[in-house]
Amino acid sequence: MLSLIVSLLWGSISFAGTYSCEATYLELDVVKVEVKSTDEFYYCFGYHHGKDRAWMMDYFRRSARGTNAEVLGMDHMKSDLMMRLLNLPGHAERIWQGYSSEEKEKLFSYSRGVNEGFKTGKDAYEFRDAGFSPEEWLPVHTIEVLLLQSFDQTRKTFTSDWDQEKWKARWGDKASTLMDNDGAPWENTILKSGEYVTQKAALIPQNKSKNIIPDLWSPFPEIFGKESGSNNWVVSKNKSASGVAMLANDPHLDLKTPLFWYWVHLKGADEEVMGASLPGVPVVASGTNGKVAWGLTNAYINTADAVFVSDLDEKNLETIRPVVWIKFWFLKLPFFFKSFERTVEGTPVLPLDTQRDERIYLRWTGFNLKASDITPMFSFKSVKNVSEMEEKLKSLGIPSWNFVFADTEGNIGYRVVGNIIRSVGATVFGMQTIPYASLNHYETLSPEERPHLLKPKRGYVYSANNRHLPPDSEINGGRGYSFSFRGNRIDELLQDKQTLESFKRIQCDRQAVDAKYFVPLYLTHIKIPELESWNFDASESGKQVGIYRRLTDLLMIKWEVNEYGLWRLLGEKSEERTKDMQVAYQTALKEISGRPWGEVHKLAFAHLSKNANWKFAPEVGAGGDNHTVDPGTAKWNEDRKVYEHNSGASMRMIIEMEKRPKIHLVLPGFNRDYTMKTEKNPWADWKDCRYTTVTF
Repeated sequence: MLSLIVSLLWGSISFAGTYSCEATYLELDVVKVEVKSTDEFYYCFGYHHGKDRAWMMDYFRRSARGTNAEVLGMDHMKSDLMMRLLNLPGHAERIWQGYSSEEKEKLFSYSRGVNEGFKTGKDAYEFRDAGFSPEEWLPVHTIEVLLLQSFDQTRKTFTSDWDQEKWKARWGDKASTLMDNDGAPWENTILKSGEYVTQKAALIPQNKSKNIIPDLWSPFPEIFGKESGSNNWVVSKNKSASGVAMLANDPHLDLKTPLFWYWVHLKGADEEVMGASLPGVPVVASGTNGKVAWGLTNAYINTADAVFVSDLDEKNLETIRPVVWIKFWFLKLPFFFKSFERTVEGTPVLPLDTQRDERIYLRWTGFNLKASDITPMFSFKSVKNVSEMEEKLKSLGIPSWNFVFADTEGNIGYRVVGNIIRSVGATVFGMQTIPYASLNHYETLSPEERPHLLKPKRGYVYSANNRHLPPDSEINGGRGYSFSFRGNRIDELLQDKQTLESFKRIQCDRQAVDAKYFVPLYLTHIKIPELESWNFDASESGKQVGIYRRLTDLLMIKWEVNEYGLWRLLGEKSEERTKDMQVAYQTALKEISGRPWGEVHKLAFAHLSKNANWKFAPEVGAGGDNHTVDPGTAKWNEDRKVYEHNSGASMRMIIEMEKRPKIHLVLPGFNRDYTMKTEKNPWADWKDCRYTTVTF
């Protein structure tokens, strides 16, 4: 309510009239608008977001607020309740109050533009079909969407704690060794020797097994998709055959309709910016301003923990019972039968059932953000070189991304951003027990301690959600990282001088990197003729990849391990394990039935809302596998006997940093009108890696 009153007062005092925001449309329907002032920049940014992505913005806002069920029905009830526990709107309101007048004005201008765009956007198919319209957009809603995106993309750092407790319950004290990434032959870190501070502090002892089996009452909604990872890399002019720096970025998110990214080009007299933006937030997250280019991936460094608390007094807890309204035909019915707990400081108690009578708390650095942690994002459009970009990224506290960046002088850089819980020594396996005082008052890494490189001598940097620092580093980043298979492959392919074509080949590389390590071990146990001469290609036409993927998944399910555990168990021969492998192999043969991967591996580009009736994209057979650079992360559908591909490259972007940058782009769908009926087939271009050069 306070933000609404302030919004109305500010609007009446500081603004009169609107801007036309007339656009031209570049290749791939990228929106281009010429502006004359900062106010017009943000207004037109908002106008085109609101006009072309109104439903998506409303969905993100409702997800953050836990109000999707009231317009989308019962399927969203439990996730709405879980989001109420986080209280993102309350945190957003607190952050908003810390904004300066100048920074507030930017978001006011953006919001005015959004609401003007909503006048057209409210006619989107989803609004008409479901019978509702978007409410007015307020500046604080942008902060809510930012918090939502940050939480969704960083939560793996605390859900991994639950996974580890599950493995401890299954494997006891052997779990931490069996599932440890140290010593795996594919391990590959972002920073190399000489680029980090080595071990000085005493090791932290490993938690002993407590035989806890976490069972989440209901999952948090997966707005941006299950963890699969993202890639970005950059080479300096010395590693580029053309003599200019080059940057690549392909963020891996759920492949849904509409596209997660909205591409826009805003050009003013003194500055311009072009790239991918998240509808609801007036920032180009990945793109270029003509002098500097940047791209981001999920860092998965430790920004959150699921923890026990050793000394919590009951008086420091409060009970909440949120009311969620649910659409039922033409009615809205209240649900209020679920109670939650949180501390008086706002830290949520996770609704987990365990074998111990102890509460589990969520410690996330996003709960303690200040306005100054967010505002540096609005300066990306103005930086002139990598040194200036480095300074902006140093102060960006919203958790947590890997940024790579390059400038037109041929220089490059890399930095992890976000407030990161400081931890030294060995990484604790499983959930920690901490004092109550540490829930909200903990030490974070300084900007100089966060992994970073500027103008590295090796001439390239990459990230693939892999570990930042080797085991001998003084700082450890937790256990939330993705496997290093993709990083291993990218590192290998970046050794030679790079060209535009080599960058494209890397982004679309479909070697099943994990198979290089597992297939030779399989063949020491049992005979698998289909895999004996396989070159580890995971393209659509291949028939080996389906057998390999199904065999591997069945074994990990049977043995209750991840890839680290599977690799170690395969090194221990036993009659029982050999029998398990024979059964899994025969099951895989039967289920795959000789079909090529494109017939087994299906991608539907389902609607973001999960409404099966809102379908605007074709189902296609797709290449890639869980650990290829161009991923095909998928879940087995037992009824259909296919892998349903869920996440992958939400865009593929390559930027050559010439004096006037060249942008090469592939999008899995339409940038603007995603419901349009047309002979254009962006999904085929995406599947086949056919890039379009977009004029900057």
